[in-house]
Amino acid sequence: MRAQGTFDTLQTNVWYLPTADQKARLYVTSLGKGPAVIVLHGGPGNDFNYLVDAIRPQTQHHTFIFYDQRGSLLSPVADADKKTLTAATLVEDLDQLRRTLGEDKVVLLAHSWGTYLAMLYYQAHPEHVSALILVASLPPRTMPGATFDQTMQPVHERQRALRQRPAVTLAEKAAGVDRAPDLLTPKQRWIRLKIEALAAPNLYHIERWEQFQGAGVYYSEQIDSVIADSLPTTFDLSPTLTKAPVPITVIQGDTDYIDPSAHAWDYLRGNRQLKTFVIPEASHYSWIDSPTLFQTDFRQALDRSF
Repeated sequence: MRAQGTFDTLQTNVWYLPTADQKARLYVTSLGKGPAVIVLHGGPGNDFNYLVDAIRPQTQHHTFIFYDQRGSLLSPVADADKKTLTAATLVEDLDQLRRTLGEDKVVLLAHSWGTYLAMLYYQAHPEHVSALILVASLPPRTMPGATFDQTMQPVHERQRALRQRPAVTLAEKAAGVDRAPDLLTPKQRWIRLKIEALAAPNLYHIERWEQFQGAGVYYSEQIDSVIADSLPTTFDLSPTLTKAPVPITVIQGDTDYIDPSAHAWDYLRGNRQLKTFVIPEASHYSWIDSPTLFQTDFRQALDRSF
């Protein structure tokens, strides 16, 4: 019998969780051994697979529970139900997963949009959270006097700046896709899109663009839009952290377009439950930009969560 690889193990461990309203089945799987950590992927409308490489080095010590959030690729919903999806629905799906796993309290590992979902869950069910590990985190509050949309406006400006770096042009030239689109093959056009639109904002080291995963069929713009429209206008995590304190670890790249160097967390730095790690020369996918430092910080985050 051949040895199982990571893909085989993920496939072997798959099971499906019917949602409480019977409108979807959540695709759930796991990797590793030891105390459980529930993983929340980005998006909304993304899938979990791009995070597997980030957690793989820690699978000797923990079991990581992966699932596609409702409406994502492997947990689809009917077209008629897509427009009614809300962030609150995803929060309750997560709580149903927790109950089904038999966990009274859970450690949540989240990336990008998943960090906001983790914080929403913590607000709704603080008694069932033992720790949060937030990678490439969204801000823990909306700016005073500003809405969520207004707070996030600078994000788009930083994304544009990252896409316009000279390094992006050099990466396209090195990949042989720096010609007019009509002179490129379909594969070359995809490579160019992957470099310009996907890897450029997410990686500081754009020359590692081939390691970027996701997009295409793995991402639903419609689900992203619908969930975004359901988010609260204003938000502040601090009252929940004060009332029900748990260890929160933030791992952020210093050029992450959402919140470079985790400055949005500065107002909570006096809270002893909060620990922030800033990774130099790293953007939104810091485990690709700086794998060794990311794993060192990730290990510390796990240690303080259990």
